[in-house]
Amino acid sequence: MITDARSVPTGTVVETDVCIVGAGAAGITLAREFINSGFRVVLLESGGVEREQATQDLYDGRNVGHPYAVFPESRLRYFGGTTNHWGRVWCDLPHPLDFEEREDIPYSGWPFSLSHLEPWYRRAQRVLKFGPSGYDLSEWGIALDNIPKPFNGPHFICRVLHQAPSTRFGREYAPELRRARNLDVYLHANGLRFDASENGKEVRQVRVGVLPDGRFSVRARIFIVAAGGIENARLLLLSEGESGVALGNDRDLVGRFFQLHLEYQGGFIELRNPYVDLKFQTGEQGARLNRIGAARRFVSYVTISDDTRRRLGIANLKVRFQYPRIPEIDALLRLFHRTGGRVGMTRDLRAVGRRFRGVAAYMTRRMIHGRNLPPVPLASIPLNCTSEQLPNPDSRIGLGSDLDAFGLRKVVVDWRLTAEDRRGMAVGSRLLGAELDRAGFGRLRSTVPEHDGEWPADMRGDQHHMGTTRMHRDPNLGVVDENCRVHGVANVYVAGSSVFPTGGTFNPTLTIVALALRLADHIKERHR
Repeated sequence: MITDARSVPTGTVVETDVCIVGAGAAGITLAREFINSGFRVVLLESGGVEREQATQDLYDGRNVGHPYAVFPESRLRYFGGTTNHWGRVWCDLPHPLDFEEREDIPYSGWPFSLSHLEPWYRRAQRVLKFGPSGYDLSEWGIALDNIPKPFNGPHFICRVLHQAPSTRFGREYAPELRRARNLDVYLHANGLRFDASENGKEVRQVRVGVLPDGRFSVRARIFIVAAGGIENARLLLLSEGESGVALGNDRDLVGRFFQLHLEYQGGFIELRNPYVDLKFQTGEQGARLNRIGAARRFVSYVTISDDTRRRLGIANLKVRFQYPRIPEIDALLRLFHRTGGRVGMTRDLRAVGRRFRGVAAYMTRRMIHGRNLPPVPLASIPLNCTSEQLPNPDSRIGLGSDLDAFGLRKVVVDWRLTAEDRRGMAVGSRLLGAELDRAGFGRLRSTVPEHDGEWPADMRGDQHHMGTTRMHRDPNLGVVDENCRVHGVANVYVAGSSVFPTGGTFNPTLTIVALALRLADHIKERHR
Protein backbone atom coordinates (compact mmCIF):
# COMPACT_ATOMS: atom_id res chain seq x y z
CA MET A 1 0.00 0.00 0.00
CA ILE A 2 1.17 3.54 -0.79
CA THR A 3 -0.18 6.31 1.44
CA ASP A 4 0.25 10.07 1.29
CA ALA A 5 1.45 10.93 4.80
CA ARG A 6 -0.37 14.27 4.57
CA SER A 7 -3.50 12.25 5.39
CA VAL A 8 -1.98 10.78 8.59
CA PRO A 9 -3.31 12.56 11.71
CA THR A 10 -0.71 14.36 13.81
CA GLY A 11 0.28 12.27 16.81
CA THR A 12 -0.31 8.91 15.10
CA VAL A 13 2.04 6.09 16.14
CA VAL A 14 2.68 3.48 13.44
CA GLU A 15 3.87 0.05 14.65
CA THR A 16 5.92 -2.23 12.41
CA ASP A 17 8.81 -4.70 12.35
CA VAL A 18 11.15 -2.92 9.93
CA CYS A 19 11.24 0.80 9.17
CA ILE A 20 13.27 1.96 6.14
CA VAL A 21 14.01 5.69 5.90
CA GLY A 22 14.50 6.69 2.26
CA ALA A 23 13.03 5.31 -0.98
CA GLY A 24 15.89 5.54 -3.46
CA ALA A 25 17.79 2.65 -5.05
CA ALA A 26 18.85 1.18 -1.68
CA GLY A 27 15.55 1.71 0.16
CA ILE A 28 13.31 0.35 -2.58
CA THR A 29 15.62 -2.64 -3.12
CA LEU A 30 15.41 -3.43 0.60
CA ALA A 31 11.62 -3.01 0.70
CA ARG A 32 11.14 -5.39 -2.25
CA GLU A 33 13.24 -8.04 -0.52
CA PHE A 34 10.87 -8.02 2.48
CA ILE A 35 7.71 -8.59 0.44
CA ASN A 36 5.98 -11.78 1.69
CA SER A 37 8.84 -12.31 4.16
CA GLY A 38 6.82 -12.46 7.36
CA PHE A 39 8.09 -8.98 8.37
CA ARG A 40 5.81 -5.97 8.48
CA VAL A 41 7.62 -3.11 6.77
CA VAL A 42 7.21 0.67 6.61
CA LEU A 43 9.07 2.61 3.89
CA LEU A 44 9.29 6.37 4.46
CA GLU A 45 9.83 8.72 1.51
CA SER A 46 10.38 12.46 1.99
CA GLY A 47 8.82 13.48 -1.33
CA GLY A 48 5.89 12.52 -3.50
CA VAL A 49 5.91 10.95 -6.95
CA GLU A 50 7.14 14.15 -8.64
CA ARG A 51 9.70 16.80 -7.77
CA GLU A 52 8.35 19.43 -5.37
CA GLN A 53 10.46 22.49 -4.59
CA ALA A 54 9.49 22.75 -0.92
CA THR A 55 10.67 19.19 -0.33
CA GLN A 56 13.78 19.61 -2.47
CA ASP A 57 14.68 22.67 -0.38
CA LEU A 58 15.14 20.40 2.64
CA TYR A 59 18.47 19.42 1.04
CA ASP A 60 19.79 22.99 1.31
CA GLY A 61 23.04 23.51 3.14
CA ARG A 62 26.46 25.12 2.88
CA ASN A 63 29.76 24.02 1.41
CA VAL A 64 32.74 25.34 3.38
CA GLY A 65 35.49 23.18 1.89
CA HIS A 66 36.93 22.67 -1.59
CA PRO A 67 34.55 24.18 -4.19
CA TYR A 68 31.78 21.71 -5.01
CA ALA A 69 29.50 22.99 -7.75
CA VAL A 70 27.15 19.97 -7.87
CA PHE A 71 25.92 20.37 -4.30
CA PRO A 72 22.90 20.26 -3.69
CA GLU A 73 21.63 19.71 -7.26
CA SER A 74 23.15 16.22 -7.33
CA ARG A 75 20.27 14.75 -5.30
CA LEU A 76 16.53 14.35 -5.88
CA ARG A 77 14.12 14.14 -2.94
CA TYR A 78 11.09 12.24 -4.22
CA PHE A 79 9.97 8.63 -4.67
CA GLY A 80 12.82 6.79 -6.41
CA GLY A 81 15.45 9.26 -5.20
CA THR A 82 18.34 10.05 -7.48
CA THR A 83 17.34 7.21 -9.85
CA ASN A 84 14.92 9.83 -11.21
CA HIS A 85 18.00 11.54 -12.72
CA TRP A 86 18.99 8.48 -14.67
CA GLY A 87 19.36 8.15 -18.39
CA ARG A 88 21.47 5.08 -19.01
CA VAL A 89 22.97 3.78 -15.77
CA TRP A 90 26.70 3.05 -15.67
CA CYS A 91 27.20 -0.16 -13.70
CA ASP A 92 30.85 -0.81 -13.01
CA LEU A 93 32.48 -3.64 -11.07
CA PRO A 94 35.18 -2.53 -8.59
CA HIS A 95 38.76 -3.79 -8.84
CA PRO A 96 39.79 -6.45 -6.29
CA LEU A 97 42.41 -3.98 -5.00
CA ASP A 98 39.65 -1.47 -4.20
CA PHE A 99 38.56 -3.76 -1.35
CA GLU A 100 42.01 -4.66 -0.03
CA GLU A 101 43.74 -3.09 2.95
CA ARG A 102 46.95 -1.40 1.79
CA GLU A 103 49.75 -0.34 4.09
CA ASP A 104 50.53 2.69 1.91
CA ILE A 105 46.90 3.92 1.86
CA PRO A 106 45.66 4.91 5.35
CA TYR A 107 42.11 3.80 6.21
CA SER A 108 41.90 1.53 3.16
CA GLY A 109 40.27 -1.89 3.08
CA TRP A 110 36.76 -3.29 3.24
CA PRO A 111 35.77 -5.94 5.82
CA PHE A 112 35.51 -8.54 3.03
CA SER A 113 36.90 -9.21 -0.43
CA LEU A 114 35.29 -8.25 -3.72
CA SER A 115 34.58 -11.92 -4.45
CA HIS A 116 32.45 -12.13 -1.30
CA LEU A 117 29.86 -9.86 -2.95
CA GLU A 118 29.65 -11.88 -6.17
CA PRO A 119 26.27 -13.58 -5.42
CA TRP A 120 24.65 -10.24 -4.63
CA TYR A 121 26.19 -8.57 -7.69
CA ARG A 122 24.48 -11.18 -9.86
CA ARG A 123 21.15 -10.45 -8.20
CA ALA A 124 21.74 -6.70 -8.41
CA GLN A 125 22.06 -6.95 -12.19
CA ARG A 126 18.53 -8.33 -12.34
CA VAL A 127 17.23 -5.51 -10.14
CA LEU A 128 18.86 -2.99 -12.48
CA LYS A 129 17.49 -4.92 -15.47
CA PHE A 130 20.63 -5.37 -17.51
CA GLY A 131 20.81 -9.14 -17.66
CA PRO A 132 23.40 -11.76 -16.77
CA SER A 133 26.36 -10.51 -18.83
CA GLY A 134 29.78 -10.44 -17.20
CA TYR A 135 32.71 -8.06 -17.42
CA ASP A 136 35.23 -10.07 -19.46
CA LEU A 137 36.26 -8.20 -22.60
CA SER A 138 35.60 -11.26 -24.74
CA GLU A 139 31.90 -11.14 -23.78
CA TRP A 140 31.70 -7.71 -25.38
CA GLY A 141 33.46 -8.48 -28.64
CA ILE A 142 36.82 -7.02 -27.62
CA ALA A 143 39.67 -9.41 -28.47
CA LEU A 144 42.87 -8.99 -26.47
CA ASP A 145 44.86 -9.14 -29.71
CA ASN A 146 43.04 -6.03 -30.91
CA ILE A 147 44.04 -3.89 -27.93
CA PRO A 148 47.16 -1.90 -28.88
CA LYS A 149 50.03 -1.13 -26.57
CA PRO A 150 50.16 0.45 -24.04
CA PHE A 151 46.57 -0.50 -23.15
CA ASN A 152 47.11 -4.26 -22.94
CA GLY A 153 49.36 -4.18 -19.85
CA PRO A 154 51.29 -4.30 -17.72
CA HIS A 155 50.55 -0.77 -16.44
CA PHE A 156 47.31 0.09 -18.25
CA ILE A 157 44.48 -2.30 -19.07
CA CYS A 158 41.13 -2.10 -20.83
CA ARG A 159 37.89 -2.77 -18.92
CA VAL A 160 34.17 -2.48 -19.60
CA LEU A 161 31.12 -1.30 -17.70
CA HIS A 162 27.46 -1.99 -18.42
CA GLN A 163 25.06 0.69 -19.57
CA ALA A 164 21.86 -0.43 -17.89
CA PRO A 165 18.41 0.82 -18.93
CA SER A 166 17.06 3.89 -17.14
CA THR A 167 15.40 1.88 -14.36
CA ARG A 168 13.80 4.64 -12.33
CA PHE A 169 12.99 2.74 -9.19
CA GLY A 170 9.91 4.70 -8.12
CA ARG A 171 8.14 4.33 -11.44
CA GLU A 172 9.40 0.78 -12.08
CA TYR A 173 8.65 -0.81 -8.71
CA ALA A 174 5.66 1.21 -7.42
CA PRO A 175 3.06 -1.34 -8.64
CA GLU A 176 4.85 -4.18 -6.84
CA LEU A 177 5.14 -2.17 -3.61
CA ARG A 178 1.51 -1.07 -3.81
CA ARG A 179 0.31 -4.70 -4.06
CA ALA A 180 2.41 -5.97 -1.12
CA ARG A 181 0.19 -6.77 1.87
CA ASN A 182 2.97 -6.58 4.45
CA LEU A 183 4.41 -3.28 3.21
CA ASP A 184 3.27 0.31 3.72
CA VAL A 185 4.92 3.15 1.80
CA TYR A 186 4.40 6.66 3.18
CA LEU A 187 5.04 9.56 0.79
CA HIS A 188 5.82 13.09 2.06
CA ALA A 189 7.15 11.45 5.24
CA ASN A 190 10.48 12.92 6.42
CA GLY A 191 12.58 11.11 8.99
CA LEU A 192 13.51 13.85 11.50
CA ARG A 193 15.42 12.05 14.24
CA PHE A 194 15.70 8.74 16.10
CA ASP A 195 14.74 8.37 19.74
CA ALA A 196 16.99 5.87 21.49
CA SER A 197 16.80 4.16 24.89
CA GLU A 198 18.45 5.84 27.86
CA ASN A 199 21.71 3.98 27.33
CA GLY A 200 21.63 4.66 23.58
CA LYS A 201 21.95 0.95 22.75
CA GLU A 202 18.63 0.62 20.95
CA VAL A 203 16.31 2.90 18.99
CA ARG A 204 12.64 2.95 19.96
CA GLN A 205 11.14 5.15 17.25
CA VAL A 206 11.78 7.59 14.43
CA ARG A 207 9.98 10.91 14.47
CA VAL A 208 8.40 11.81 11.14
CA GLY A 209 7.62 15.28 9.80
CA VAL A 210 5.13 16.17 7.07
CA LEU A 211 5.31 19.61 5.47
CA PRO A 212 4.21 22.10 6.59
CA ASP A 213 3.57 21.07 10.21
CA GLY A 214 2.39 17.43 10.46
CA ARG A 215 4.03 15.03 12.87
CA PHE A 216 3.77 11.31 13.62
CA SER A 217 6.15 8.53 14.64
CA VAL A 218 7.08 5.00 13.62
CA ARG A 219 8.02 2.37 16.18
CA ALA A 220 9.87 -0.71 14.93
CA ARG A 221 12.12 -3.56 15.94
CA ILE A 222 14.63 -2.68 13.19
CA PHE A 223 15.48 0.62 11.50
CA ILE A 224 17.41 1.05 8.23
CA VAL A 225 18.76 4.44 7.17
CA ALA A 226 18.79 4.64 3.36
CA ALA A 227 18.57 8.38 2.69
CA GLY A 228 21.77 8.91 0.67
CA GLY A 229 25.44 9.54 1.31
CA ILE A 230 24.89 12.98 2.88
CA GLU A 231 21.49 12.60 4.56
CA ASN A 232 22.41 9.27 6.19
CA ALA A 233 25.07 11.07 8.20
CA ARG A 234 22.84 14.09 8.84
CA LEU A 235 20.00 11.97 10.26
CA LEU A 236 22.36 10.22 12.69
CA LEU A 237 23.92 13.55 13.72
CA LEU A 238 20.46 15.03 14.34
CA SER A 239 19.64 12.11 16.65
CA GLU A 240 21.44 13.32 19.76
CA GLY A 241 20.86 11.62 23.09
CA GLU A 242 20.57 13.31 26.47
CA SER A 243 24.37 13.27 26.73
CA GLY A 244 24.63 15.38 23.58
CA VAL A 245 26.29 12.55 21.60
CA ALA A 246 24.69 11.74 18.24
CA LEU A 247 23.53 8.22 17.45
CA GLY A 248 26.50 6.01 16.56
CA ASN A 249 28.91 8.91 17.04
CA ASP A 250 30.66 7.87 20.25
CA ARG A 251 34.01 8.13 18.45
CA ASP A 252 33.24 11.21 16.34
CA LEU A 253 33.21 9.29 13.05
CA VAL A 254 29.72 10.01 11.70
CA GLY A 255 30.04 12.30 8.69
CA ARG A 256 33.80 11.92 8.34
CA PHE A 257 35.61 10.43 5.31
CA PHE A 258 33.30 12.20 2.83
CA GLN A 259 34.51 11.17 -0.64
CA LEU A 260 33.65 11.97 -4.23
CA HIS A 261 35.08 10.90 -7.56
CA LEU A 262 37.34 13.54 -9.14
CA GLU A 263 36.43 14.37 -12.74
CA TYR A 264 38.63 16.32 -15.17
CA GLN A 265 39.62 16.24 -18.83
CA GLY A 266 43.27 15.35 -18.29
CA GLY A 267 44.42 16.42 -21.77
CA PHE A 268 44.49 14.77 -25.18
CA ILE A 269 46.59 12.22 -27.08
CA GLU A 270 48.32 13.32 -30.28
CA LEU A 271 48.30 10.15 -32.37
CA ARG A 272 51.41 8.92 -34.15
CA ASN A 273 49.24 6.97 -36.57
CA PRO A 274 46.09 8.88 -37.64
CA TYR A 275 44.68 5.59 -38.97
CA VAL A 276 45.15 3.57 -35.77
CA ASP A 277 42.44 0.97 -35.07
CA LEU A 278 40.42 2.23 -32.09
CA LYS A 279 37.64 -0.35 -32.11
CA PHE A 280 38.65 -1.49 -28.60
CA GLN A 281 37.49 1.87 -27.25
CA THR A 282 33.79 2.72 -27.46
CA GLY A 283 34.15 6.36 -26.48
CA GLU A 284 32.06 8.12 -23.83
CA GLN A 285 28.74 7.36 -25.56
CA GLY A 286 29.29 3.61 -25.41
CA ALA A 287 28.38 0.89 -27.87
CA ARG A 288 25.75 -1.75 -28.48
CA LEU A 289 26.40 -5.48 -28.65
CA ASN A 290 23.67 -7.60 -30.17
CA ARG A 291 23.13 -10.78 -28.19
CA ILE A 292 20.62 -13.55 -28.65
CA GLY A 293 17.30 -12.09 -27.57
CA ALA A 294 18.56 -8.64 -26.59
CA ALA A 295 20.96 -5.82 -27.38
CA ARG A 296 23.30 -4.87 -24.53
CA ARG A 297 25.08 -1.56 -24.16
CA PHE A 298 28.51 -1.00 -22.67
CA VAL A 299 31.39 1.48 -22.33
CA SER A 300 35.04 0.48 -22.54
CA TYR A 301 37.72 2.44 -20.74
CA VAL A 302 41.38 2.36 -19.71
CA THR A 303 42.57 2.07 -16.12
CA ILE A 304 45.75 1.44 -14.13
CA SER A 305 46.34 -2.23 -13.32
CA ASP A 306 46.14 -3.39 -9.70
CA ASP A 307 49.77 -4.52 -9.77
CA THR A 308 50.97 -1.08 -10.85
CA ARG A 309 48.78 0.74 -8.34
CA ARG A 310 50.07 -1.52 -5.61
CA ARG A 311 53.71 -0.95 -6.65
CA LEU A 312 53.39 2.85 -6.94
CA GLY A 313 51.14 3.26 -3.90
CA ILE A 314 48.58 5.42 -5.72
CA ALA A 315 44.84 5.74 -6.06
CA ASN A 316 42.93 4.52 -9.09
CA LEU A 317 42.54 6.34 -12.41
CA LYS A 318 39.95 5.75 -15.13
CA VAL A 319 40.48 7.20 -18.63
CA ARG A 320 37.77 7.37 -21.30
CA PHE A 321 38.24 8.48 -24.91
CA GLN A 322 36.10 11.34 -26.20
CA TYR A 323 35.50 10.84 -29.89
CA PRO A 324 34.47 14.02 -31.69
CA ARG A 325 31.08 14.17 -33.33
CA ILE A 326 29.64 16.83 -35.57
CA PRO A 327 27.74 19.56 -33.63
CA GLU A 328 24.61 18.92 -35.69
CA ILE A 329 24.14 15.68 -33.74
CA ASP A 330 23.81 17.71 -30.56
CA ALA A 331 21.27 19.88 -32.39
CA LEU A 332 19.35 16.75 -33.37
CA LEU A 333 19.34 15.55 -29.76
CA ARG A 334 17.99 18.91 -28.57
CA LEU A 335 15.20 18.64 -31.14
CA PHE A 336 14.39 15.10 -30.02
CA HIS A 337 14.26 16.04 -26.33
CA ARG A 338 12.69 19.48 -27.03
CA THR A 339 15.20 21.27 -24.82
CA GLY A 340 16.23 24.15 -27.09
CA GLY A 341 13.17 26.41 -26.84
CA ARG A 342 11.32 27.91 -29.82
CA VAL A 343 14.23 30.03 -31.06
CA GLY A 344 16.71 27.22 -30.48
CA MET A 345 14.47 24.74 -32.28
CA THR A 346 14.47 26.88 -35.42
CA ARG A 347 18.25 27.26 -35.28
CA ASP A 348 18.75 23.53 -34.71
CA LEU A 349 16.43 22.59 -37.58
CA ARG A 350 18.47 24.75 -39.95
CA ALA A 351 21.74 23.26 -38.69
CA VAL A 352 20.55 19.68 -39.20
CA GLY A 353 19.20 20.54 -42.64
CA ARG A 354 22.50 22.07 -43.78
CA ARG A 355 24.50 18.97 -42.78
CA PHE A 356 21.83 16.37 -43.45
CA ARG A 357 24.20 14.00 -45.25
CA GLY A 358 26.66 14.07 -42.36
CA VAL A 359 23.87 13.50 -39.85
CA ALA A 360 22.52 10.59 -41.89
CA ALA A 361 26.00 9.03 -42.13
CA TYR A 362 26.44 9.34 -38.37
CA MET A 363 23.07 7.73 -37.64
CA THR A 364 23.80 4.93 -40.11
CA ARG A 365 27.08 4.13 -38.37
CA ARG A 366 25.30 4.12 -35.01
CA MET A 367 22.74 1.64 -36.30
CA ILE A 368 25.27 -0.63 -38.02
CA HIS A 369 28.11 -0.55 -35.51
CA GLY A 370 26.21 0.39 -32.35
CA ARG A 371 28.45 3.41 -31.85
CA ASN A 372 29.98 6.45 -33.46
CA LEU A 373 33.27 5.15 -34.82
CA PRO A 374 35.96 7.84 -34.75
CA PRO A 375 36.64 9.66 -38.01
CA VAL A 376 39.68 8.57 -40.00
CA PRO A 377 42.22 10.07 -40.15
CA LEU A 378 42.12 11.26 -36.53
CA ALA A 379 44.78 13.68 -35.32
CA SER A 380 44.09 13.52 -31.57
CA ILE A 381 41.83 12.02 -28.91
CA PRO A 382 40.45 14.19 -26.10
CA LEU A 383 40.35 12.38 -22.75
CA ASN A 384 37.97 12.32 -19.83
CA CYS A 385 39.52 11.20 -16.53
CA THR A 386 38.17 10.02 -13.18
CA SER A 387 40.50 9.81 -10.17
CA GLU A 388 39.84 8.19 -6.83
CA GLN A 389 39.71 10.35 -3.73
CA LEU A 390 41.50 8.60 -0.87
CA PRO A 391 39.86 8.31 2.59
CA ASN A 392 40.39 11.47 4.63
CA PRO A 393 38.83 11.92 8.10
CA ASP A 394 39.00 15.72 7.76
CA SER A 395 36.66 15.65 4.76
CA ARG A 396 33.28 15.55 6.39
CA ILE A 397 29.56 16.24 6.68
CA GLY A 398 28.43 18.27 9.68
CA LEU A 399 25.57 20.40 10.95
CA GLY A 400 25.42 24.18 10.76
CA SER A 401 23.41 26.80 12.59
CA ASP A 402 20.89 27.48 9.81
CA LEU A 403 17.55 25.67 10.18
CA ASP A 404 15.30 23.98 7.64
CA ALA A 405 11.48 24.07 7.46
CA PHE A 406 11.25 21.57 10.32
CA GLY A 407 13.53 23.61 12.55
CA LEU A 408 16.41 21.14 12.12
CA ARG A 409 20.01 22.14 11.51
CA LYS A 410 21.00 22.17 7.85
CA VAL A 411 23.94 20.22 6.55
CA VAL A 412 27.44 21.68 6.15
CA VAL A 413 29.73 20.01 3.60
CA ASP A 414 33.45 20.36 4.26
CA TRP A 415 34.94 18.55 1.27
CA ARG A 416 38.71 18.32 1.56
CA LEU A 417 41.41 16.88 -0.68
CA THR A 418 44.97 15.92 0.20
CA ALA A 419 48.42 15.99 -1.34
CA GLU A 420 48.07 12.24 -1.96
CA ASP A 421 44.98 12.84 -4.10
CA ARG A 422 47.00 15.30 -6.17
CA ARG A 423 49.97 12.94 -6.34
CA GLY A 424 47.76 10.14 -7.67
CA MET A 425 46.59 12.34 -10.53
CA ALA A 426 50.11 13.51 -11.40
CA VAL A 427 51.72 10.05 -11.21
CA GLY A 428 48.93 8.51 -13.29
CA SER A 429 49.25 11.22 -15.93
CA ARG A 430 53.04 10.93 -16.11
CA LEU A 431 52.82 7.15 -16.38
CA LEU A 432 50.26 7.37 -19.18
CA GLY A 433 52.45 9.83 -21.08
CA ALA A 434 55.54 7.65 -20.70
CA GLU A 435 53.70 4.51 -21.81
CA LEU A 436 52.13 6.20 -24.83
CA ASP A 437 55.58 7.37 -25.91
CA ARG A 438 57.25 4.01 -25.24
CA ALA A 439 54.61 2.15 -27.27
CA GLY A 440 54.75 4.64 -30.13
CA PHE A 441 50.99 5.21 -29.81
CA GLY A 442 51.20 8.97 -29.42
CA ARG A 443 52.06 11.90 -27.20
CA LEU A 444 50.05 12.98 -24.18
CA ARG A 445 49.33 16.70 -23.93
CA SER A 446 48.43 16.69 -20.25
CA THR A 447 46.40 19.33 -18.42
CA VAL A 448 47.30 17.88 -15.00
CA PRO A 449 49.63 20.36 -13.20
CA GLU A 450 52.95 19.06 -11.91
CA HIS A 451 53.33 21.72 -9.22
CA ASP A 452 52.29 21.14 -5.62
CA GLY A 453 49.11 22.91 -4.61
CA GLU A 454 47.67 23.02 -8.13
CA TRP A 455 44.71 21.03 -9.45
CA PRO A 456 43.43 20.62 -13.01
CA ALA A 457 41.56 23.82 -13.86
CA ASP A 458 38.40 21.90 -14.80
CA MET A 459 38.45 19.40 -11.91
CA ARG A 460 35.18 18.89 -10.08
CA GLY A 461 33.65 16.46 -7.63
CA ASP A 462 30.92 14.27 -9.07
CA GLN A 463 27.53 13.29 -7.62
CA HIS A 464 28.68 10.09 -5.84
CA HIS A 465 28.61 10.79 -2.10
CA MET A 466 30.52 8.11 -0.21
CA GLY A 467 32.15 7.20 3.09
CA THR A 468 30.23 9.22 5.69
CA THR A 469 29.09 6.16 7.70
CA ARG A 470 31.99 3.95 6.67
CA MET A 471 32.09 0.21 7.27
CA HIS A 472 34.77 -1.36 9.49
CA ARG A 473 34.85 -4.21 11.98
CA ASP A 474 36.68 -1.96 14.46
CA PRO A 475 34.33 0.66 15.99
CA ASN A 476 37.34 2.97 16.27
CA LEU A 477 37.59 3.05 12.48
CA GLY A 478 34.01 2.75 11.26
CA VAL A 479 30.44 3.80 11.98
CA VAL A 480 28.90 0.47 10.92
CA ASP A 481 30.18 -3.10 11.14
CA GLU A 482 30.63 -5.58 8.29
CA ASN A 483 26.85 -6.20 8.29
CA CYS A 484 26.10 -2.45 8.09
CA ARG A 485 24.79 -2.29 11.67
CA VAL A 486 25.67 0.89 13.57
CA HIS A 487 28.35 0.05 16.15
CA GLY A 488 26.93 0.02 19.66
CA VAL A 489 23.28 0.19 18.53
CA ALA A 490 21.45 -3.13 18.36
CA ASN A 491 18.73 -2.36 15.82
CA VAL A 492 19.91 0.38 13.42
CA TYR A 493 21.47 -0.37 10.02
CA VAL A 494 22.68 1.86 7.19
CA ALA A 495 22.34 1.24 3.44
CA GLY A 496 23.91 3.07 0.51
CA SER A 497 27.29 4.39 -0.57
CA SER A 498 27.82 6.14 2.77
CA VAL A 499 29.08 2.78 4.10
CA PHE A 500 31.83 2.51 1.44
CA PRO A 501 35.27 2.63 3.14
CA THR A 502 36.85 3.55 -0.21
CA GLY A 503 35.29 4.60 -3.50
CA GLY A 504 37.73 3.55 -6.22
CA THR A 505 36.63 4.95 -9.57
CA PHE A 506 33.67 2.60 -10.03
CA ASN A 507 30.13 3.91 -10.39
CA PRO A 508 28.55 3.02 -7.03
CA THR A 509 25.06 2.00 -8.18
CA LEU A 510 25.69 -1.71 -8.67
CA THR A 511 27.49 -2.01 -5.32
CA ILE A 512 24.76 -0.01 -3.51
CA VAL A 513 22.11 -2.45 -4.75
CA ALA A 514 24.28 -5.51 -4.02
CA LEU A 515 24.91 -4.35 -0.43
CA ALA A 516 21.18 -3.67 0.03
CA LEU A 517 20.36 -7.21 -1.07
CA ARG A 518 23.01 -8.58 1.29
CA LEU A 519 21.65 -6.48 4.16
CA ALA A 520 18.10 -7.72 3.59
CA ASP A 521 19.33 -11.33 3.66
CA HIS A 522 21.21 -10.67 6.91
CA ILE A 523 18.23 -9.08 8.66
CA LYS A 524 15.82 -11.81 7.56
CA GLU A 525 18.20 -14.48 8.84
CA ARG A 526 19.18 -12.80 12.12
CA HIS A 527 15.91 -11.18 13.19
CA ARG A 528 13.30 -13.66 11.99
